[in-house]
Amino acid sequence: MAMNGAREQGQGHFLIVGGGVAGITAALDLANLGFSVSLVEKEAHLGGQVAKLDKLYPTDHCAFCPLWTEIKKCTDHPHIACYKRTTIKGIEQAGARKKVRLSRNPGSVDEEKCVFCGRCVEVCPVEIDMRTREDHHLQSHAIRPLWDHAYPPVYTINEGACTKCGVCEEVCPTGAIALHQGEEEVSLTVEEILWATGFREADLSQFEEFGYGTHPDILGSLEFEDWTSEAGPNKGDIRRKSDFSVPKNIAFVQCVGARDRRRMPYCSAVCCMHALKQIHWIAKRRPEIRCTVFFTDLRTVGKHYYAYARAAMDGGNLELLRGRPAMILPLPGTNHIGIKYENTVTQKVELGEFDMVVLNGALVPELSRSGLEPGGMPPLDPDGFLRKEKNTRSPFGCGFGDQPADVIESVIQASSEALKALLHSQGER
Repeated sequence: MAMNGAREQGQGHFLIVGGGVAGITAALDLANLGFSVSLVEKEAHLGGQVAKLDKLYPTDHCAFCPLWTEIKKCTDHPHIACYKRTTIKGIEQAGARKKVRLSRNPGSVDEEKCVFCGRCVEVCPVEIDMRTREDHHLQSHAIRPLWDHAYPPVYTINEGACTKCGVCEEVCPTGAIALHQGEEEVSLTVEEILWATGFREADLSQFEEFGYGTHPDILGSLEFEDWTSEAGPNKGDIRRKSDFSVPKNIAFVQCVGARDRRRMPYCSAVCCMHALKQIHWIAKRRPEIRCTVFFTDLRTVGKHYYAYARAAMDGGNLELLRGRPAMILPLPGTNHIGIKYENTVTQKVELGEFDMVVLNGALVPELSRSGLEPGGMPPLDPDGFLRKEKNTRSPFGCGFGDQPADVIESVIQASSEALKALLHSQGER
């Protein structure tokens, strides 16, 4: 794979694992100093979880708008090689440097050749019902846009749905589609590795008391974000999944699985503000919908965060209930959802009835799923976060892979860790 004009490997060459906002920031910081950077991302596009968000607090601007600029800087930078659809297969120490083996799936569509003409979609015989698909994309075919706001715009193929009939290959005017490509292996020698692997939402079905999977209107927080986003299937409108009606009330349940010594004993840090942001936009789009937040306590720790949260609280459609539900389940004979909880203010056990429930807080570091052999894994603490070794600056990690962090804190950490990695590599020579 071409290195996009980067320096010779092994001479000031850094590897960054994770192409979210933290990884992009670290890559640009090092590359702008003239060092060679390889940026590895397992997904087909850069941007990570932030690319999937509708809005960002506390400014309410579109999450993907600033990402476009930073992603373009990465893909166009002469000192950055971006390896998308790529995973790390092994890491070996080679003196002061590290040898890294990458496995890259080139995908069925070459994004450098794709001109986004849409002819492949017109002839694709495979249709997918957007109401049942996980990604809820507006294009209901096996070949579809990678993502509404991905840069560069390119089509991708749902390998699970594609029948490999080949008609898209035949009509592609630039020869961008190749349905039968195998994985490629790439070897790198680098000075240091920065881990910026971000987070994922935990399997919510493991928390049986919260009823995930028992009703289509019990959603995870990221699932609800996708369902109600302006780029989603409802174009920003708030609808139930079960019957597409407008809900009268929505419950937000915080700390799902988190701050629980049986599961995730840490606070996920971003969930309070994330829920309040969603409620803020519900009020803008459907002010008649009532929202209830079941919370342990509310964290608004960033600059302007409290003012933003206060505006959501004062919006007139929000009720705050201190208490953690003991049971969430569909109510028999209805299309509603019941929540049984102890109201810690009244000290009474109560039962609430809701049209939708959003489960918030079950965020875990993605680093624990990297698939590396034990010898190649960086040290992890019992919760799956990067464990910094004592008396050394290595390993280097930033963002949610290092500790629960939001976008702003992740970016700050990324710049800091990039500088530490650079200083450490200079001292090794």
